[in-house]
Amino acid sequence: MHKSPLPPTEREIWGSVLLVFLLGMCNVGGMGGSFLASPILMIIFNFDTIPAIRTTYCMSLCGAIGNFLTNIRSRKPGSRKPAIDYDVAVLCIPLLISGASIGVIANSFLPPIISLSFLILLCLNSFFKCLRKAIAQYRYENAEKKAMKVATAMAAEGVTASDTNNSFSIDTDIIEEDLGKDNLENNSKQTEMEALNIENAPQPNYSLFPLKRYFEILILLCIVVGFLLLRGSKAFTSVVDVEFCGGLYWMIYVFAMASCFIFNCIAQYKLKKEKPDPTIRPQDFDVRKRPVKLSIISFFAGIMAGFAGTGGGLILNPVFLDLGMTGPVAAATSNFFVLFTAFISVFQTAIGGTLPLDNGLYFGSLSFFGAMVIASTLKCFVKRYNRTSLILFLLCVVTMSGALVVGTYIGYRMMIDPESMTNLGTIC
Repeated sequence: MHKSPLPPTEREIWGSVLLVFLLGMCNVGGMGGSFLASPILMIIFNFDTIPAIRTTYCMSLCGAIGNFLTNIRSRKPGSRKPAIDYDVAVLCIPLLISGASIGVIANSFLPPIISLSFLILLCLNSFFKCLRKAIAQYRYENAEKKAMKVATAMAAEGVTASDTNNSFSIDTDIIEEDLGKDNLENNSKQTEMEALNIENAPQPNYSLFPLKRYFEILILLCIVVGFLLLRGSKAFTSVVDVEFCGGLYWMIYVFAMASCFIFNCIAQYKLKKEKPDPTIRPQDFDVRKRPVKLSIISFFAGIMAGFAGTGGGLILNPVFLDLGMTGPVAAATSNFFVLFTAFISVFQTAIGGTLPLDNGLYFGSLSFFGAMVIASTLKCFVKRYNRTSLILFLLCVVTMSGALVVGTYIGYRMMIDPESMTNLGTIC
């Protein structure tokens, strides 16, 4: 039986330290960390399943706020653009929210063992994708550093640049065999661009805080929140006296989902009408080239995230990396998603009268501290040593840790209370 978090016991102190460290690593990688937090709350802090999940909503929101504060002034490596890709955000967030809502409904009546097993599969899938990207990036960084040392030595001896390029090709030939020629070409082109002094190049003055994008997302949130207030819940009476789980209740729910799809269509239309960005190179990630694909991925990612009880970053971050988005940008953008999806989860739980305020404040503060301190420290290491691969390796650590922790929890619950893992729930 879980007690109040204050005063903490020795066991809870060690658990709190573990949460700060692991959630900090999750936030630097853009994955929120709810897939790690829930099992830790249940195993170390003796939470039951449902209260643990509701507490992680607050943890995800507080962690996303802390990470947002650290990312708001960051720019994309080698560019004047913000690290957060706001075009991707305004396109994906509406369908991510609608998909997550559908996934939560599925999660409410299916046995917990199904959703937790699905969560393990998501963690393992993210692990293998991130590991492949991390190894590729690490090998290229080593080859690049070695080439720079060789170039410096040859320049001191008066050797021509062509000879330097030839020496560099020896290492890249080896990398091509392991990683593929296309991956190497993209990395080399990116390095050439970053090597230029882009700060002095003629570029548009990108705003770190584009009010237009924030205004569009804020309108969507207001509409979704308005529909939730109209619909009501079991513990919160509708402002227009809608019967809980009645016909009008579900009709309002359908209208809320439809509004998300409408916002996505409007975002697609606006992105197609906007002028192409002159600073985007052919090999760069460009949301305007694949808006429909990203929309479909976001919707199904939301369903999977809601069903597995995790944030969309666990699913979308590897997808962004596969589509060519750099590690820092993928992490910052995924965390931006968590900020809004976690807010909807917390608000929906609050009006339902089931938000654990004392637990939410205590564990939310741990997540916020981890995002501000641990994540910021790790980002400084990445910037100082120019090792983008470090973020990718951290993602490997947290996703594999998630698979192990969730697997441990399934075995633990099956031994002490197997019925709680296999019972069906109800939608209402």
